[in-house]
Amino acid sequence: MDFQFFYSIRYNVCVNGEKENSTLLIFFTFFRVSLLTIGGGYAMVPVLAKNLEKKGWMDKKEFYTLLARSQSIPGSIAFNLSILIGKKVAGWKGSFAGAMGVMIPPFFAIVLVGSLLDRFSQSAVVIGFLKGAYGAIMGLIGGVLYKMIASRKWNVFEMCVMLTAAFLLVIASEYVLEIFFLSVVLVWVGDRKWRS
Repeated sequence: MDFQFFYSIRYNVCVNGEKENSTLLIFFTFFRVSLLTIGGGYAMVPVLAKNLEKKGWMDKKEFYTLLARSQSIPGSIAFNLSILIGKKVAGWKGSFAGAMGVMIPPFFAIVLVGSLLDRFSQSAVVIGFLKGAYGAIMGLIGGVLYKMIASRKWNVFEMCVMLTAAFLLVIASEYVLEIFFLSVVLVWVGDRKWRS
């Protein structure tokens, strides 16, 4: 399949000397990233960040702000992020275009893989590929986590709360919601106390 088609699409329209982003370009940006990125939402994050910055739609700080918001909404991170980015770039039409672009490739990939999985699940080549893809995905997620942590200004109290929460999640994983909400409240109270 010739992927060059997806890289060559540019639908920017000049209005009063400024570029207006087309919903079709938003659709193909998310479609391309979703089609060519293995590993789901978090694996898409660094690729999306690079694409959006390259197109001049937003800088890294804006992107990671939207990423943080998309994590607080129930649902798939890629789907939530596509809606928020699409809305910021081109309003509600952009939200719809981004959501469709991000959903179509995985839908058809799941149908295809589901139909072939039983037949090739014991193949050494398939098992090796999946193990390699798993390692690459962990590296991509680690890179996203590092960038998110590095882009935020942390004080000692926040660092202690987050490290304690991470430790508690490892030893008491059945209390995820309680630990999460307690951490948020503690960071919020600490932030208000240091500001005043």
